[in-house]
Amino acid sequence: MVFDKNFEEMTDFLEGTRRRLLKVNKGSVWIARRGKRHGPSIAGYVDFSKIEEMSTAAALVLAAEYQRAIDIIKSPPPLVNIRNWKDEVLLQLYQLGFFSILGITDDALAGQLYTQGDVMTLKILSGSNALETEQADQMLMELGRFLDPENQLPNNIRIPLNSALSEAMVNVRKHAYPEDYDFQYRHLGRWWLAASANRREKSLTVVIYDQGATIPVTYSKMATLDHVRKFIDQIVAPGQKQPFAYDGVHIEAAAKFGNSQTGQSHRGKGLPDMLHVIDQCQDGRLVILSRGGRYVYNAGGRSSRSSYHRSVGGTLIEWNVRLPDDGPGDRND
Repeated sequence: MVFDKNFEEMTDFLEGTRRRLLKVNKGSVWIARRGKRHGPSIAGYVDFSKIEEMSTAAALVLAAEYQRAIDIIKSPPPLVNIRNWKDEVLLQLYQLGFFSILGITDDALAGQLYTQGDVMTLKILSGSNALETEQADQMLMELGRFLDPENQLPNNIRIPLNSALSEAMVNVRKHAYPEDYDFQYRHLGRWWLAASANRREKSLTVVIYDQGATIPVTYSKMATLDHVRKFIDQIVAPGQKQPFAYDGVHIEAAAKFGNSQTGQSHRGKGLPDMLHVIDQCQDGRLVILSRGGRYVYNAGGRSSRSSYHRSVGGTLIEWNVRLPDDGPGDRND
């Protein structure tokens, strides 16, 4: 389960997972007893025993789907054949706090951040309000201090590094769940976040997911500035029957120009700030999956976009940067 390796198979699997987990009615039970002659009946489940590999991004989306099912049905879906799961998959989900979301393990005393050698990991967080966003900011700042304990990063890296993720979470609250959009599945109006910092490699990886209306839907309504519309209109051709055909274009526009409708330089810069940090560090990668679109930006300005027939079920952002040993720029405030 790695989006880079098999995007279409992954989105098919996730769509099937949503249907299985949400087919149970609110107040129903997942496992029903059918009498002495018959074994228990399971209303819905997903078997992970065939999964060979799972990325952090995939684990985050799965956690969001299970949390949605728990919230709607008011009980956690069952996990089956756990003894047959691959050790790597089991460990990945455990370290990210997946089982505590389902109430199977109690990791409250272990804390949200844990360190193993040169790696600090932020377990899966979810939020929707300003307080939860602020708490996530504090966790991410801890990861930053772990990577840069002597505060040696120059301002042209440190400032956008700190602000980009805050802006991304604020954007979810403000734009991802419009009231006038007809969602296929009931959403929770939340974001999900996981991250890790590797001190030896001086790298930071952050993954954010939401179940919202997606960038191709919301950005096309928000992109009112002339230069943004010109960029989109030069590529998008009318009459395309495949509804997701230009999703990658709208994601690229959002990453390049941000979502500000006013043109003010300090607003709507979450995604552009992520690109800026990659360029300043000269090493990193940003991958955005939203509805059926995919946009990839690599250090040095190399980018690509593509579109698929199946939606990822929201917007997934995976940001990886490797900090320079001696970054350029002014270190003073």
